[in-house]
Amino acid sequence: MDEHLADILATVGPLEPIELQLLDAQGCVLVEDVTVPVALPPFDNSSMDGYAVRVADVAGATEEFPAVLTVVGDVAAGAGGLPEVGPGQAARIMTGAPLPPGAEAVVPVEWTDGGTGGGA
Repeated sequence: MDEHLADILATVGPLEPIELQLLDAQGCVLVEDVTVPVALPPFDNSSMDGYAVRVADVAGATEEFPAVLTVVGDVAAGAGGLPEVGPGQAARIMTGAPLPPGAEAVVPVEWTDGGTGGGA
């Protein structure tokens, strides 16, 4: 098998690069990396709805022994005036919202009790 693979790889080579309009390039592979000079967005943001937390507060949480945190505010995409997340605290966060100061991770809302009091 290794010999056959080596024979095939010795025979074929990469295709020549072509230029395509973006809408025609679906399924194609770039010839070189595309980089930008600035990170977009220019802040850490949430990729899901959930609770912005400190890792130390939720690291050992299980269904049997949940982390119970105080919710100190809500953060929506485009929000300003972000709440500070301190020890034992969390902030409700929406998809695309900036991670508030003090928060290091987002716990998906599906992994919580949604604030009903049974633990997160």
